[in-house]
Amino acid sequence: MKVQSSYSDIWRISWPIILSSLANTVINFTDVAFVSRLGEKELAASALGGVFYFLLITIAVAIGIGSQILIARKAGEGKHASIGNIFDHCLLILLGFSFLMVTFVYQLIPAFMSFMVKDKEVVGFVIDYLNGRTWGLPFMTVFVAMRSFYTGITLTRIITYTTVLMMLLNVVFNYLFVFGSFGCPAWGIYGAGIASAIAESAAAVYAVIYALSRSMFKEFQLFKFKNISQKAFGQIMKLSTPIIVQHFFSMGSWFIFFLMIEKLGSRELAISNILRGVYMFLMTPVWGFSECCNSMVSNLLGQKKISDVLPLAKKIMKFSFAVTSTLVLLCILFQNSIFELVSSDVLLNAEAKIGFYVICFATLTFSLTMIAISGISGTGATAAAMRIEIVSLLIYLSYVFTFTHLYPSKLEIVWLAEVFYWTALGLIGYAYLRSGKWIKKSDTYL
Repeated sequence: MKVQSSYSDIWRISWPIILSSLANTVINFTDVAFVSRLGEKELAASALGGVFYFLLITIAVAIGIGSQILIARKAGEGKHASIGNIFDHCLLILLGFSFLMVTFVYQLIPAFMSFMVKDKEVVGFVIDYLNGRTWGLPFMTVFVAMRSFYTGITLTRIITYTTVLMMLLNVVFNYLFVFGSFGCPAWGIYGAGIASAIAESAAAVYAVIYALSRSMFKEFQLFKFKNISQKAFGQIMKLSTPIIVQHFFSMGSWFIFFLMIEKLGSRELAISNILRGVYMFLMTPVWGFSECCNSMVSNLLGQKKISDVLPLAKKIMKFSFAVTSTLVLLCILFQNSIFELVSSDVLLNAEAKIGFYVICFATLTFSLTMIAISGISGTGATAAAMRIEIVSLLIYLSYVFTFTHLYPSKLEIVWLAEVFYWTALGLIGYAYLRSGKWIKKSDTYL
């Protein structure tokens, strides 16, 4: 399970994660595509509901990343027997978190959304969507734990199987439950939430069954739940807490971004939801390279190959930018077809076109920036990555507030905030990585 800082290893680890990220993007894309046929209000609501759901999931993902870094370090050290213990503690934390979040959504979200969103019809649709999707949250956290294990030991090809299953089921159940096809109930936006929950739950079950049924994983001692200790929980949370704060502020800021756009009008929010669908599709490869960077950096440190870290990060940046540039170019060439997939509203699609070029540029910036931040987290310096994120988000939110409240502007001007955010994050992050400040502390983090 020891990696080399080669382009072949980077691609071997990255492409299944990219495909897995594509599954999440396709789920979002599919929900938007079906919901857009229901009406403008539903489309606007799915933007807020979708971003809020990802805000919940990003906390679970942050815990998963912290565990993944620990697993990758043990894999690099060749201590396979310790990996199962880390995984079991991670799974218990995630399951406890998921049940708290389910309770939070069903008990408090109606009042919260009513307070935050001025259009009461949109509020009702947001609640419907979340009521449908949230019941699958415990299964999704199990999937996060399994993905962290597979990525940490760099056997990411297994994620491919769960990805295909998730994408296919989401399309099928959206078709059945949004419009009531083949005698199924026509649940509208609630059906879109149910479809996504079923798809994510099935992927989690498959990921668990795969691990339990393969003898190759017995050496890792998964699901044994032996030696459960406060110290192990503390180690995971020490590493994960800065990532939780970092991701919570990041996704929380994006949720605030959509709330601020809603103040401009429900039409602007609907257009932004179309842009969000395309944006998340464009970002897909970068998430794969980002997780790859996390695991490979931690694995190299486990092998004591500190001098290989910065060259590895540069290689992943080049790879990430090349792949993302190709995808952006293809999307520009076939933009009309892409917009038609997302929404059937010709006028909304036309109004989204200028914003589309803004998110293309933002994605190219993101393809470099995210690797730098992931490299920092991979060394274990998650607190430093958190501080860099918070500074960049303050710049981001200040810009958005200025052009939605102080000087209300065109939607594409507001979306330029993404470019400024990723630029600030990248410049600060790469400067920290090059400074080498993490080297002396790389052992103390873990």
